[in-house]
Amino acid sequence: MHETKHPQEVAAQPPLLLWVFAPHVDTNDPDLACYSDYTQSHAEYDKAFAELDIDWRWQLVRLDNYREVIDEVVRQSVASTPVILNLCDGDELNGVPGVSVIRYLESVGLPYTGADEHFYEITTSKIVMKQAFERASVCTPTWEVIPEAIPSQQIFGSGEHGLGDGIFDRLGTPIIVKPAVSAGSMGITVKSVVHSETDLVKQVGLLHDGYRGWNLTDGGVFAERFVEGREFTTFIVGSAHTPEACTVYPPVERVFHAKLPPTEQFLSFDRLWEIYEHESPLGENEYLWEYAPAPAELVDDIVRVSWDAYAAVGGTGYGRVDLRYDVRTNELFVLEVNAQCGISEDENYTSIGAILRFANATFSSAVKSIIDDALVSHAKAVAEKANEARTRTRTRKSGKRGAASNAA
Repeated sequence: MHETKHPQEVAAQPPLLLWVFAPHVDTNDPDLACYSDYTQSHAEYDKAFAELDIDWRWQLVRLDNYREVIDEVVRQSVASTPVILNLCDGDELNGVPGVSVIRYLESVGLPYTGADEHFYEITTSKIVMKQAFERASVCTPTWEVIPEAIPSQQIFGSGEHGLGDGIFDRLGTPIIVKPAVSAGSMGITVKSVVHSETDLVKQVGLLHDGYRGWNLTDGGVFAERFVEGREFTTFIVGSAHTPEACTVYPPVERVFHAKLPPTEQFLSFDRLWEIYEHESPLGENEYLWEYAPAPAELVDDIVRVSWDAYAAVGGTGYGRVDLRYDVRTNELFVLEVNAQCGISEDENYTSIGAILRFANATFSSAVKSIIDDALVSHAKAVAEKANEARTRTRTRKSGKRGAASNAA
């Protein structure tokens, strides 16, 4: 694990005051309400900030009040140095705050953790993200967009109207159907992996139906070749623009239960959240997956490909890179880079917990790295703006002197 390097802290600064921004959306649906149950997260941060001896506040943020919340933080920051630990990760299609929070934090000049606007936006849509991978020659499964605003029964057909004809020839078999804008595996089931046009049409139709009132298709729908094989994940803290100051944690493997067929060895929504509306758990006390360190012979390649993907989308703050390893061709494929990924020491909630465990790193140490990166990035941005202002001032003065000389 590379150690993050930071400039010396400036002396005599006001004490830090951490504000944890947690996204919230009002809902009466108990399965959607689980997204806003922060009981465990609050306890984790309470412990971490106690270990770091940092004063902190917990703040729920909605899409309709984020400006008021941020303005209040500014008003309360006379005697402290505020830092926003920004957990807002919504796509804003269904009311969960996301990029709007980042934009307003930038406008008022508060330091914040996590993705900047570019990194957040380019990774919100998996279609846009995959285009970035291709421009940077990052290996990702072959894919294509499912035609937009076309009734599912018309996706396939003969002649010029058969917009989906030959998709299995182009991508391979099987393929997996995904919403372009989604988080937490929403819209993904074990039946998302399809082998026929009939099944593909059915899955596209189900996505258009949405989930408990949440829209799953406004950002588009795409299909990609399903990579049968092993699954790995990597955690990166820092900016892709300053690789020497980044921390790349050793990758881990998500090892799925041997009872699962190869085409079901991935995270579906039901399995991830243990809701089981459409799927069934394994037998009692049997795990669906467990974590293990990535095999030594693959670590360097996984880290290299993960970094290339992170750099391709301009990673800032921190992010998780998910990959699949094709056991037939021995190739690594990047599925996605997850900006603003969930962070926790609980590996039942996120793979970050397992990554930290195998790296012998504490949750509080990871949080500190993320905060330090935010402070360094903010200081650099402030210095750049000051330099730009000085340059503009010199240019104006130079222009006035030139005009005066000409007049003389």
